[in-house]
Amino acid sequence: MSFSNRMQSLRKQKGLSQKQLADKVGVHFTQVSRYERGDFKPSTDALTKLAKALDTSVDFLMNGTSNEIAKEAGLDKEIISRFKIIQAFDTMGKKTALYLLDAIIAKSQLDNMYKQTAH
Repeated sequence: MSFSNRMQSLRKQKGLSQKQLADKVGVHFTQVSRYERGDFKPSTDALTKLAKALDTSVDFLMNGTSNEIAKEAGLDKEIISRFKIIQAFDTMGKKTALYLLDAIIAKSQLDNMYKQTAH
């Protein structure tokens, strides 16, 4: 789901018209319409005000949920959740995790090459 779709969906869930949302954000209602059509992206200031008016986060408006991000990236949500944990590691922990991932990936690639040559 895109930014414009998330914004429109949240606005409707809150029972707000485009004009009402525009008044809360301090923009003209035609600007809200442009955001919802995907014609324009809001400024950082407007985005912050939109998130507040829609009772959500800027991150959700821009990126959606973890499940949406994972689906769009073709990743399992379990993988995304593990990467979020690794992201919180200190530098050495991140390097260790990446080293282990690289080793697992290399082993898998070698296994696949062996299977292809064995047939």
